[in-house]
Amino acid sequence: MSRAESTIVGLFIGIICPSSLFVLFWWVAAALTIYGVFSIPESRIAAPAFTGLGLGILLDILGLKNWITRFYCLDVKLAVLAYLFWSAVAVAFFMGLPFGNIALGTLAGLYVGRKQYYAGASRDLFARSARNVSIFTALVTSAEALPIGVLALGEQSVAAALRAVAGLDQFVTTGLMGVGLVGVGCLALMAVQFWCTRTAATLAFRPGKKVA
Repeated sequence: MSRAESTIVGLFIGIICPSSLFVLFWWVAAALTIYGVFSIPESRIAAPAFTGLGLGILLDILGLKNWITRFYCLDVKLAVLAYLFWSAVAVAFFMGLPFGNIALGTLAGLYVGRKQYYAGASRDLFARSARNVSIFTALVTSAEALPIGVLALGEQSVAAALRAVAGLDQFVTTGLMGVGLVGVGCLALMAVQFWCTRTAATLAFRPGKKVA
């Protein structure tokens, strides 16, 4: 791994570790309060969140150098869990819009491409890995978008936008017609995510060469 790439990886891990624990501790504290497991005043929910942030910074100090060298040896199950967690964060942060998920899926493609590159994988093995991760990210992105899209149909602004796009004043945006529209949109989103992930993986595996 070059020094530049090591620096980028170090910055990525250095930010993602404390950020993940910050959000995780925050969500857990909020969930325990909402479901009545513990009674935590709203003003004090920030305390667990910043505890997670501090723990993440401490872990960075203790293990960052080792994590950089082992970055492309991450266990697949752990990588999947991390991806699912941050895909949920992306949905929340962008208020249901898929931009964060598409960016996250693109990063997943970059990671797989570099991982296979350093592993010296054959072109066939890489193609299989790139296809698998692209299918996975496409399914996750579309699966998260589907319920959000269905719920959004109840919003007048969304319904008006769909009618404007369709060019029909009385265009039906409820019932099966509305769900069908959301389904078509999710399929289109799935195709976009698949392409972004696969393209990123190909560029990372064969830097400087034309994408097939």
